[in-house]
Formats: sequence, structure tokens, C-alpha cells
Amino acid sequence: MAGGAGETAAFAADSLGAAVTAARVAQDRGEFQTAVAAWRRAQGLLGLELLYGDDDRFRYEESAEIQRGLAEAYLALDVPYAAAVEAARGTNMVEDDASLWTLLGIARYRLADMGGAAEALERALSLDPGQVDAEWGLALVAASGNRLDEARSRGARVLSHSPEPRFALGLAQWSAAAGDYAAAAEALAAFLDLAPDDPRSAGYESLREFYGEVARAPANRIDPRVTRAQLNFDLKSGDEIPYVPVRFNGGAEAYILFDTGAERNVIDREFARSIGVHRIWPGGPLHGAYRQSPGGYTLVDSLGLGSISIERVPFAVGDFEALHLRGQGHYYIAAVVNPALVLRDFVVVLDYGHRRIELVRYDAGGGEYLDRAYKLRRTIVPFRFDANAVWPVLSVSLDGSRPLPFLADTGASDVLLGRATGAALRIDPERFSAAAGGHAKEDLRAILLDGTPGEAWGIDIHGVLGYPFFRDMRVVFDYERMELALEN
Repeated sequence: MAGGAGETAAFAADSLGAAVTAARVAQDRGEFQTAVAAWRRAQGLLGLELLYGDDDRFRYEESAEIQRGLAEAYLALDVPYAAAVEAARGTNMVEDDASLWTLLGIARYRLADMGGAAEALERALSLDPGQVDAEWGLALVAASGNRLDEARSRGARVLSHSPEPRFALGLAQWSAAAGDYAAAAEALAAFLDLAPDDPRSAGYESLREFYGEVARAPANRIDPRVTRAQLNFDLKSGDEIPYVPVRFNGGAEAYILFDTGAERNVIDREFARSIGVHRIWPGGPLHGAYRQSPGGYTLVDSLGLGSISIERVPFAVGDFEALHLRGQGHYYIAAVVNPALVLRDFVVVLDYGHRRIELVRYDAGGGEYLDRAYKLRRTIVPFRFDANAVWPVLSVSLDGSRPLPFLADTGASDVLLGRATGAALRIDPERFSAAAGGHAKEDLRAILLDGTPGEAWGIDIHGVLGYPFFRDMRVVFDYERMELALEN
């Protein structure tokens, strides 16, 4: 028996280094499935060495490297839960490893656990102030809570210390969401300097030029004396998306889709020209739900929603005929607007039962909206913005599962579910329940998706909550508190 143990220990010692080397090589090549297998082999060999080896050391350095490698590989494979498990195991063994705490924080962010993410990332920075990814993670956490000044400050600090294209793009996105188009143009210029050969560079050069034009005067401007508005919308049977009648440039009336799932405001190219838009900056392809069209950018002088006039509204431009958006029966759809981009200072109420939108400026009564007594059923659910700082993400349980991040999308007429998530939870897509906070809907049906929306470095979204979940409810978006109320 002793001889067998000795041979096992020798084998483990000889093979451990080879397994670690193989894992590193696979990771460097981007072969992450192969890397996971190699790290697992190294993990097993390290276990043999600890059981049968002559060295009494626990081998903390080797353990930490293996756990780091596994966490990094799982994040690259878009499996943040497994990454969080491996990183947590590592921090339990090696409490002063800043890289492990960073990986744990990033994984928790992707799981929409913002409190846990901030705790881990702050621990990483306390151990090593030079952990750039920890600082970037805290910027993502800040953006998720609509703290865009903090997100941009951290993002600028990261970009100055580690000039990487991804940091420049994130900073540009947050600056545009905050309405600082001059800073967004500067961040895009930084991206173009860092990645001149990126295939997207031509489109981003055009966007940089467009942002420079937008920055000449305040954009998305609403007269501060206007504090509230109310307007009706339509729901077309079979495609229950809020169709809102608006005025463009003070005259032409057409419908917009009021869409919290839109990453940017988009206007139809043909309609834009019909209202006197003279300049359209070229852009890369614009992607719809299932189609794409040539893209671009333009500035609309004004957008009238009831008694509110929004001046100098930036839009992406697309061909709505190609995107299958323009002709919707009797409705002419001219644009798609996300309220988070133009009405962030307002509490936004979508009353699906009465087909009415209410807008109340936050500092003129909107801030007290959710504090008012409500005699019928009300559920208040925290939400977070995805990495783009405009998509509202809720924690949703399916058939009693643990809460999973879902995009709350008023522009979706269905509930959509990631195919892999549905299979893992054994969800019957023809009949299941979904619950957010205290609000639950039974007998839902879902369209299965092979991929789910979002950035590769954003929140790991498992599906989309559309109209069937919100049917007949009043849905209230409070961007200051980052709370969504569902009122019956």
C-alpha cells in the first residue's frame, strides 16, 4: 500500500505542472472548454498530491491559480454562476488574493447581485489598488444603479490607467446616456485611437462626428416649467406594444413604440426625410428583433408627447420597412423611443388597463409617487440597468426557481425565454408561472431563444418580460429610486 501511495504521489507531482501548463496555453488561445478540462485535471492531481505527497504544505499558490483559471474560463464561456462558485472557493482558501476577489465580484455583477459584487470588488481594491478590472466592475455596478457620474468617473480612471478599447466604448455609452455627448465623442475618439483596425471603426467614426454635433447645444431638453403630462396610447391586438401618438418637429403626427427594451431611440429613414431632416450621418447595420437594415444617425428638432416637448432628440436611423416596423395595420410607426433616454427625470407610468401614460417630473411630485397610499394591490420591485445603462432588469422566478435576471421590455408583445434556461429548469414553455416580487402571473407561454440580449460583459439576462406579464397593470418606472411598481 505504501508503495502504491508513493507512486501516486510521484505521478501527481510530475503531472500537475503539465496540466497547469496545458490549461494556461488553452486559456491564452481562447479555447476555454479545453482550459476548463485541463484546470479540472490539475485540480484532481493537486488533490492527490495533498493526500499522498511528502510535502506538508497546503499548496495555496497552486490552489489559487487553479481557482482563478476556472473562474476566468467560466466567465469567458458565459457561465457566471460557475465562475462565482470557483472564485468563492478560491477566496475561502486564499483570502488575500485580489484577483480572486475581482473575479468573484465580476461574476456576482453578471448574476445581478450588485451588493455582493460591490463587496467583493471593494475587497479586491483594498488588497490591490491596481486591480483595474475591480475598478471597472464597480463602474458597472454604479451604472446599474443609475449613478452615472460615479460610473463615468471610475470608467475614466480605468481608461487612463489601462487604455483598452472596451473601456472606451463603455465610457462612451454611459456618457451618452447621461446626456454628455461631448464626453461621449471624446471616448469614441479614444476607442478609434486604440482600435483603428476594428471592423466597426468606420461606424464609430461617424457616431463620434454625430455626437460632436449633438454636443453643440443641450440635447433631450424639456422646459423645466413642464412638470407633468398625460397621453393615451393604443394596443394593437396580437402585438400589444404601446403605440403612442406624438408630434415631430411641431407638426407631423405619427406613432412611436414606447419601448424600454430599445438600446437607443430609432427613427425611420423615410419618415425622417419627410419631416425635413436634412442630414443623416452614416452608420453600421441596425439590428431589429429578427432583421437588420442600413443604419445612421440624425437629430430631430422636437418630439411632442402630450404637453411635453423634448428638443434636440438624437436618433439612430433605420429602414422600418426592412425591419418590419413601419406598417402595422392602421398605425404608421415612425420611431422607437426608450423613456430611459429622454424621460429619466420623470416617473413614467404605463397604465395598460386604461391605455394611458402619465409623466411626473421627479422634483415636482414624482419623487413621492411610490410613497402615496395605494388601496389596491401594489408590488414594488427593485430593478437594475444593464451595462448599457438603459435596459431595466428585474429578478424573476420561474415556477418557483431562484430569481433570474430578465429584461422588462414594454416593446415586447411576448415573454421570451433562453432555451438553455428553460431546459435547465425543466420549464414547459406552453404553461409556466413567473413572479417578480409579490406579483405573479400563471399560465404564461414563452418563445424560446437560442441567445439572449445583452453585452458579453453585462448582466446575464435569461429572458424578456413582455406584455403578457404586465397585462392590465399599471407599470411605474422610478429611475431615481431604481424601483418598478406593479399596480392592479
